[in-house]
Amino acid sequence: MLITLPPRPTDATMSVTKAARLLGVHANTIRAWSDAGRLRYYRINPRGDRRYRLSDLQRFLAAAETGAPDGVTSVNLRSWGGRRMIDPAVPARFTPVPRPVAHPPRADPLDAERHHLDLTVAATVARLTNTIEDVDEALQAAAIAVRDAYGHHMVVIWEARDDRFWPRAFATTDIATGHRLVDLPVHFGILGKTMDLAAGLAAGHDRTRHSPMPGLLLGDDPGEAVLAILGDSRPELAVAIPGATEAWGVLLIVGETPGSLGQQDLDIAQVVADGLGAIISVARRADGVAHLLHRAEALHRIANDIDSRLDRDQILAGLVDHAMVLFEGDRAAVFMQQPDGGVIAEVVRGLSTGYIASVRGFPAPSLAAEALSARQPLFSVAYHDDLRGQDVRTAVIQEGFDTICAAPLLDGTVTLGLLNVYHDQPHHWSTDELDTMAALATHAGVAIRAAQDYKRMAAWAAQLQSIQQLGARLNRLSSVAEIGRSIATGLRELIDYHNARVYRLVGDDLIPIAMLSQVGEYVDETPDQLRVTLGEGITGWVALHRIAQNLGDAAADPRANTIPGTADDLDESMLLAPMLIDDQVIGVLVLSKLGLHRFSDDDLRLLVIYASFAAQAMATADTTERLGQQTLALEQQLRGQRELLQITESILTTLDARGVLESITDRIGGLLACDNIVIEVIDPTTGLLT
Repeated sequence: MLITLPPRPTDATMSVTKAARLLGVHANTIRAWSDAGRLRYYRINPRGDRRYRLSDLQRFLAAAETGAPDGVTSVNLRSWGGRRMIDPAVPARFTPVPRPVAHPPRADPLDAERHHLDLTVAATVARLTNTIEDVDEALQAAAIAVRDAYGHHMVVIWEARDDRFWPRAFATTDIATGHRLVDLPVHFGILGKTMDLAAGLAAGHDRTRHSPMPGLLLGDDPGEAVLAILGDSRPELAVAIPGATEAWGVLLIVGETPGSLGQQDLDIAQVVADGLGAIISVARRADGVAHLLHRAEALHRIANDIDSRLDRDQILAGLVDHAMVLFEGDRAAVFMQQPDGGVIAEVVRGLSTGYIASVRGFPAPSLAAEALSARQPLFSVAYHDDLRGQDVRTAVIQEGFDTICAAPLLDGTVTLGLLNVYHDQPHHWSTDELDTMAALATHAGVAIRAAQDYKRMAAWAAQLQSIQQLGARLNRLSSVAEIGRSIATGLRELIDYHNARVYRLVGDDLIPIAMLSQVGEYVDETPDQLRVTLGEGITGWVALHRIAQNLGDAAADPRANTIPGTADDLDESMLLAPMLIDDQVIGVLVLSKLGLHRFSDDDLRLLVIYASFAAQAMATADTTERLGQQTLALEQQLRGQRELLQITESILTTLDARGVLESITDRIGGLLACDNIVIEVIDPTTGLLT
C-alpha cells in the first residue's frame, strides 16, 4: 500500500545535509555557496549550525535550471549583493554557456527576483507610514521587514539625540544569542562617519557620488567599494535617515556573511532610510498636532478655571500651578506691581526667601524689563551668565536654576505684574511654548482685572452702605464737636490711615475741631500747630479751590507747610477733601499715612463722598444750634414780657408803695441773673434819692 505524505511547508528549514541532498551537491558545496552569499541560511544556535528554508532552496534550484543546461553546478549565479560569484569548490563546472550574438542576453532570474524583492520592501516601508500610528512600532516593523527580506544578520535604527545614538528599533536573525543595545557617542564608528557625511551634504560639501542621504559603503576613493567589517567578519552598512533640517539618525545593516552586502544593498537601504524619514516626519507632524491640541485643550481648561474665580489670590495661585504643569517648570512665581513702583511676590513655588528678597522691581537692564517693554514673553538660557541678569547673578547662582521665562501680565497699557517660570536644566523655549505662555498671561491679565473690579465693586457696595450708616449716625448728632469726633472715628471703618483731622472754616481761619492719631509721629500735634488760614498750605489750598487731593508724597508738594516740631522730609501720603454746602466750603477732611503712595483713587472717592455727608451733618448741626439759640432768646423775651405784666398788675392792685417795690424787685431778680437789686425813690421834698 502506497502512503502519500503531505508536502513539506515552504517555510520549513533543513539541515546542510538535507539541503545538499535536495540540490544534488556535496554538503561542502552548500557551505561554500552560503559563505559566498549565494544561498541564504539561518543560524540556530551559538555553535553556528545552519538551517535552510525549503522555499529558498527551491527558488535557487529553479533559477539555476533556467540559467544553464547542465544543472546547478554549471550556471553563473549572482549573489544577493549584486556581484557574480564563482564557487571555489567546482571552478571547472561554472563555464558560462555561450549565447548567440544576434540575440540579446536573457535577464538574470535572480536579478529580477531581487528587483521584485526591493520593490516589495520599499512598498512595505511606505505602507507603514499610514498603517501604524505608533512610531516605535512602525520602526520596529520596518527593521524586521528588511531583516526578513534579505536575511541580514542585524538591522538597527539609531536616533541621534543629545550627542548620543539611541537604539529605536532592532531586529536580528541570531535568535539564540540575546542582544542588548546601549546608547553610543554621536561620533562612534560607522554611525558617526555617516552623520558627518550627512552634515557635509547639508553644508554643501558633498564629495561622494551618493545623494541625498548618504550611506557609508564607499571609502576615500568613490570608485572603490569597501565595506566596514565587524570583528566577526560581518560587513556593516550605514545610511543616514533624513530629518527636517539635518539627519535624524542612522539605519545600520549588518550582513550575515562576507560579501553579502553590496551596492544594491546600499541603494535599497537609502530608499528604506527615506521611507523611515517619512515615517518619522509624519509621526512628528502627528505629535505636533496632538501636542497643539493638547495645549489648546489645556489652555482652554486653564482659562475656564482662572476665569471662573473671582478671588485674586486664588487666580494667582492657580496661574502659577497651571504654568508649572503646562511648561514642566521646576519653579514659578507671580510678581505684582505695587502703586509705589515696587514689586511683591504674591505666589511663589520652589523659590527661596533669599531670592525673592533680591527681586525688588523690574529695573533695566533685566529680562523682566525687556519683556515688559516688548509686551511678550521672553526667555534666557544660562541666566546667570546673561548680562540682563547681572544685578541678581549671585542670587541666581545660589538658587540653582538655569533658564527663566518672563511673561508680562497686562491690562491694556497698564502693567499688573509678571509671571516667571524657571527650569533647573537648560530649556530652549519653542515658539509654540512662547505663544502658549503669551495666551496664558493674557487670560490671567483679564481674570486678574475682572477679580479686581469685582473686589472693588464689592468693596464699594460695602463702603457705600457704611457711608450711609455713618451719615445716619452723624445726622443724629447735634453738636459740631461731636460730629467732628464721629467723623474721625467713622473714617477708620472706610480707609486705613494713621492720622485724621477735621477742620472748620471760621472766617478766614481753618480751625481743627477734631484730631485722631494712630502712630507716634502725630500724637503730639496740637490745634494751635495745625491751625491755618484760607489758602495757606495744602489744607488751605483745598479749602480755597474746593478740589480734593491725593498726594503720594506730601513732603515733596510745593504747597506743603511743615508743622513746627516735625520732620520736613517725612515720607507721608495725604488725602484731602473739602466739605461743601451749596458750593460753599465749611471745612476740610484730612487723612495722613506714613509711607509713599499709600492711598488709592478709590480712597479719595470715598473721602469725597463722606465729606459731603459730613458737610450736611455740620450744616444741620449749625442750623440746629442757631435755632436753639433763637428759641432760648424768644423764650427769655416771652418770660420777660410775662414778668412785666405781672409787675404792672401788682402796681395796679397794691396801694402799699413798699410792697410794690418789693414785688418789682422779686420779679426783676427772676428775669435777670444778678447778685443785688436796689430801687431808690426820690424824696419829693428834698429831691434826693432815698
